Amino acid sequence: MAGLAALLSFGSDRTTTQTLRALSDALAPRGDDEAMAEHGASRLLVRAALPKIYEGDGVALIVDGIAEVTSLLTRFGMHGPSGLLSGAQPYAVILSDPDGLVLARNHDGPPLYYARSRGAVLVASEPAALLAAGIPAVPNEAVMSRFLNTGACDEVPATFFDGIRRVLPGQVVEVSRHTGASGQSDGWAVRAHPPAPSRSGRLSARMALLGALGDERTGMVLLGAGQSDIALPTAALLGVALAERESHRGVPVYSAALPGTGKGVPNFTSAVLGPIPDGAVRHRALPFYTDEIDVDGFVADLGEPVPGLSGYLLWAMARATGGEVDTLLAATGWRGPTGHLSRLSDRVAARYGVTLRFPLKDLDGTDEGLRAELQTIAERTLPHASLRAAATHSAGLDPALADVLQRLRAELATALLYPRTGEQDQVALAGLSQLGKASGPELERLWRRYVLDRWLNIVARPEKAPTVPTSRPETVAIGQWQGRLVGTEHFEPGDRVAEKLAWYVAESLDAMGKPARQAMRQPWYLIVAAKSVAVAQGRAKAVWEIQPGRLARFLARGAYGTRHPDPWSLQVAIEEAGGLRMSVALLCARLGWRTWYERVSGLAARSVSPPREHSCPPGHLSVTAPPREPELAAAEIIEALRRALPDEFYDRLAGCAIVGVDADGVRQLGWSGPAEAPVALLQKLCADNPFGQGDERTPLLIALAAAKQSGPPAARKGGRRQPAKRR
Repeated sequence: MAGLAALLSFGSDRTTTQTLRALSDALAPRGDDEAMAEHGASRLLVRAALPKIYEGDGVALIVDGIAEVTSLLTRFGMHGPSGLLSGAQPYAVILSDPDGLVLARNHDGPPLYYARSRGAVLVASEPAALLAAGIPAVPNEAVMSRFLNTGACDEVPATFFDGIRRVLPGQVVEVSRHTGASGQSDGWAVRAHPPAPSRSGRLSARMALLGALGDERTGMVLLGAGQSDIALPTAALLGVALAERESHRGVPVYSAALPGTGKGVPNFTSAVLGPIPDGAVRHRALPFYTDEIDVDGFVADLGEPVPGLSGYLLWAMARATGGEVDTLLAATGWRGPTGHLSRLSDRVAARYGVTLRFPLKDLDGTDEGLRAELQTIAERTLPHASLRAAATHSAGLDPALADVLQRLRAELATALLYPRTGEQDQVALAGLSQLGKASGPELERLWRRYVLDRWLNIVARPEKAPTVPTSRPETVAIGQWQGRLVGTEHFEPGDRVAEKLAWYVAESLDAMGKPARQAMRQPWYLIVAAKSVAVAQGRAKAVWEIQPGRLARFLARGAYGTRHPDPWSLQVAIEEAGGLRMSVALLCARLGWRTWYERVSGLAARSVSPPREHSCPPGHLSVTAPPREPELAAAEIIEALRRALPDEFYDRLAGCAIVGVDADGVRQLGWSGPAEAPVALLQKLCADNPFGQGDERTPLLIALAAAKQSGPPAARKGGRRQPAKRR
């Protein structure tokens, strides 16, 4: 697939050269060589293995696809822009004439995109090239909302980028000079013609299937695209491929499998392919491990999201089969959205050299006559046992989407908890705990939400203001005390927290300088963040492990702005403090009585930490309850310090406190020491949350007495002034 681009602007300068270079570099995956030409106000660019720019009759032309250029130029001269749509082959054209540019896609030809930029018009085969040339990557909210709700995309001129438009199949777009009131050209006018109706008429199923076969090495993929009635079209496509094959070569057949589920695709393939004579097919099951699912690479290649797990699997299977086959046939497109399939085929062919063909996408899946024709084709070309097995095992044609989402649950929860656009989808979040019971449309929407979130992160990259500091000082001066933060690794459930914390304190002591070691020979305190202790005790629950009850879901409607703003945090708070108490507390919050809300909810409920985006894992996806028996935990830390520290330092330890700190203040949860806890001092030491709100991993604060500042020695009264030393 060639890469086409054009720049239409008044004049030429350094910026023009930079823009053309950016377009060319971004289209490099579509061809190693480039050709470039200037024609009037236009600059045309094509990247391909053998790039060619055609010129004649006062126009210049670049083509992606199979087209008779001489015929196109003749028809353009006779019929104008509409003459660029001709013949049965799909192709895309950019034509430059004295008036400007003409863009055209014949049938479902390769995609073309255009955008305005600072008085110029840019055109390219991929949005990525336009972004590289300076078009802002601003997401289109309306297109994203439509995609989430219906899965439809690529069926209207609007793209996922607010400033980029696409040329539709069968459409011509003219870009010409715009003349202002003064009679001078003051810009470019874009006129998009209505898409031309298809001239092919009603296509029979047999002709559609035969038209997809060619002389190149052709294979077939067994994918259902999540459709329950896809078995018959798949069987008919397989039958035609077998009937038209060369007698000495088996048809390559590929299926997708999700190792570890023990169900689904292997049953379908063995049941359908088993009765077929040996040597007629060469089956290869392609395993897709969840930890190897590369959705980021998928959306980066395609440039925009596409619906359905089948789109990702087709992309991944084409990557895996490059070099084995030239073309892959799939029954995808029999039902549901089909606009994105041409983009999927274009990107895969450009990058991996495998052409994806969907012969059924232009057929009406609801036409009973077509279904009867497909049934006849399948009966004539497949063994009856294979046809019966296809109907019986159709539900197992794809890896189960629920299983895929189950294994991607952490990433999916991140996308739902912290959406890059729109509001938090609490209905979808609630469904994470019951993926096995979710309906097909619910699972499809979850997958679309996940793909859209990855696209926003990888391609669109919206700017977000940082909410946490990127670095923190090791030592913080607090009045007559200085706090030394101790960094640790992530805590996990089951960690022996007392021994682990004591080891970090001992290591920190070894790294201290002489002044700090001297300060530890005076009374000092160890302050521990409660969240790290709670995580080690297994008190952090992932949101999909929490089943909010009716009371929690009801109270969550009015909990916005409180420390428990969602059903999961409220459910844990109810378990800690009781339903009646939390109901009264939230009533106080609704009435604006924040002090009473804090007082009524109680210490245990106030110590429940909801998930926070930049928290240290697992806090970013979990609700963390307060530590269990914090007084005992503090005593265990003291005992572990006794074994880990030299006596000269341990003897001066004045106590260990376990505290919870957030924007609402400091809460002392546990204390162990020879005297009462110095509450006022702890409040002062932790007032600015020295532990941080993000992924700083500094859950320990060693509070030392600040070194006394000694002034310069006083001059002796009546003493003689010493002469200055020579320098």
